Amino acid sequence: MNKMQVLNVFIDENGAFGNPVGIIVDTENKIDNKNRQQMAIDSGFSEIVFINNIETKDVSIFSPTRQIPFAGHALVGVSYFFNNVLNLPTVEIISMGKVIKSWQENNLTFVEADLSILPNWNFKEYKTPEEIEQITIQEASILEHCLVWSWIDKEKGIVRARTFASDWDIPEDEANGSGAMKLASLVNRNLIIHHGKGSVIHSTPNSVGGLVKLI
Repeated sequence: MNKMQVLNVFIDENGAFGNPVGIIVDTENKIDNKNRQQMAIDSGFSEIVFINNIETKDVSIFSPTRQIPFAGHALVGVSYFFNNVLNLPTVEIISMGKVIKSWQENNLTFVEADLSILPNWNFKEYKTPEEIEQITIQEASILEHCLVWSWIDKEKGIVRARTFASDWDIPEDEANGSGAMKLASLVNRNLIIHHGKGSVIHSTPNSVGGLVKLI
């Protein structure tokens, strides 16, 4: 069995929190898509990534429900894996034929992609961060793939956010990179997002990044 390595993506400055992603090197294509999908379900993660080709940086991302071309924390994680674990400088990653640009900056790992390949997140703005803190998983179960958010400091572009996607078999996503990127596009500015229980996401209208560590 190909070994799964786990990275925490969008950790805070103390190395805490973050969204785990499983990464499996499967360059010999020993795991078919049916088994890849089952592994994504069994992992308990919002996504896992299979590396199909190390030279071309071709990968496949599986959520608990399907294969997808883009997931922010998954791609930030696999970019970090190429650069810092395999020691392979990486400027592009291929996922389902789509080109994802990648770079590292001030210890942060970033990825950039066309918004058209990102999941179609819904957004709900609240007046205060405290309202977001009070939302329970039970209350959020009626929300469909929704990122709820509020300004912490509008002038500085600092946001409080949580993501709920029970309809995608993800009751709460600790750190939603694609949603962060789309939110930055929605408000048309760079953001620092305090997401989930304590994760930190840096997003622009066309990129997303953060700190990563290998578990």
